[in-house]
Amino acid sequence: MIDYGRFAMRAQSLAIQPCPEVNDPPDYTISNGAKAWMKTNLRSDYLRGPGTITYNKTTTSTVNASITGTTSAEAGVIFAKASVSLAVSVGASYSKADSWSYAATVPAGKTMRLQQYKEGRSFTVQKYRIVPPCKVKYLWKKKAVAPVSSPSYLWQLIS
Repeated sequence: MIDYGRFAMRAQSLAIQPCPEVNDPPDYTISNGAKAWMKTNLRSDYLRGPGTITYNKTTTSTVNASITGTTSAEAGVIFAKASVSLAVSVGASYSKADSWSYAATVPAGKTMRLQQYKEGRSFTVQKYRIVPPCKVKYLWKKKAVAPVSSPSYLWQLIS
């Protein structure tokens, strides 16, 4: 037989206790994910057109994520959450040693060079924590850009 009096007292005592998430560490939400192209360290010399500019080197392409005001440990948590939320693996940096070769035509009268871009994702991250009585308190909101882990690149002429 159920003791309804004891059950009601237990339910009432649970109702007045703070939610268990109040003491949890801060957490993050990821939103507004979009493809972004990030400049790498690889670029050619300038060429005044008309002419063909060629980049042909064996070297390492590198790019770093951009999110200001966070520790490396916090950034690691953010990139892990972003990877799940965006359904693509992103990280703090990307580096690849390879032989790179690309050419493009510079129009007459223009001075341009080739620039390599690495595929990344831009997103918004919000840091929050649960405070009594079970309310969400947002601590900050920032924009971030991080390279994806797959080797996808774009070469473009820039001024």
